[in-house]
Amino acid sequence: IDLAKATDRGIVVMNTPGGNTVSAAEHTFGLMVALARHIPQAHASLSAGHWDRKTFTGVELHGKTLGVVGFGRIGQAVAQRALAFGMTVLANDPYIMSDLSYGTGVELLSLDAMLARADFVTLHSIVSDETREMINAETIAKMKDGARLINVARGQLINEADLAQALDSGKLAGAALDVYQQEPPPENHPLIGHPKVVHTPHLGASTSDAQVAVAVEAAELLITALRKEEYSNVVNPDVLTV
Repeated sequence: IDLAKATDRGIVVMNTPGGNTVSAAEHTFGLMVALARHIPQAHASLSAGHWDRKTFTGVELHGKTLGVVGFGRIGQAVAQRALAFGMTVLANDPYIMSDLSYGTGVELLSLDAMLARADFVTLHSIVSDETREMINAETIAKMKDGARLINVARGQLINEADLAQALDSGKLAGAALDVYQQEPPPENHPLIGHPKVVHTPHLGASTSDAQVAVAVEAAELLITALRKEEYSNVVNPDVLTV
């Protein structure tokens, strides 16, 4: 949607940010489990006729530290699930007050401090000038050796060439990706088919439940706007002052 043109024409544009929260959080956690236990690689190996138990020795999530970058609805939902698995949860979000607590075990830190402690890092930030390619050679160097990265937010948050190099060098043990700089990814993409990468084709919100939730939320927003002229989740707020 061209927000500038919509605003010029007095059209209010609203979104439905809550409808896919559970689906995106569950997909994030599913990818993290698959990454920790090499599930896709083991499935492919067995499907090819191999019985290889040693190659796919994984790690537990229990007792590990999860770093959540972007602590909005989805980030908080992922944190709740991680706490239930017995993980320590760290969070980083420049828009969250440092003294704001979201529950026992969630500690708000600077990005550098969080990266230095996290065994798993999951991204849930919006794309902005500050966050574009925030995961790059410089920030990866600050991560723990053998850490694992999950991205179910936006592909533009990661410098993919730097991530591929970190995986090849062994700096990072693995990555799980649902989003990419270009979708669909081009041929010969360095991360597609990489043995240390679990990947899905932007499925974070792709559940029948999320589609229904988004539709219901959109209908409720429209009904309220038409009946009461009250607006929520407006993405072009300037239109309300025109």
